[in-house]
Amino acid sequence: MHVRDLGLGSATDAEIARHALKEKAVIITRDLDFANIILHPISTHYGVVVLRVPSYFTVKHIISLLKIFFSKVMTENLIRRLTIVEPGRYRMRG
Repeated sequence: MHVRDLGLGSATDAEIARHALKEKAVIITRDLDFANIILHPISTHYGVVVLRVPSYFTVKHIISLLKIFFSKVMTENLIRRLTIVEPGRYRMRG
């Protein structure tokens, strides 16, 4: 679900993180600000997956990357963690 679908299209990152925490939803984003644990400490969100992909990646590329990622990682392992996903690898913090 996109933040626009939730009425949060103009919300700040902190507002989005608070909403996701309240709803127990993991954020999946290309916004690299969410990877900054000073701006977004792990305690302020339910879990964040940051996609570090080339700018030319299309929706099709991203869906393929996420399918591969989720075939290797259980969703419960994303809770209270920052996860960085790149083509061919991922890393978790928290």
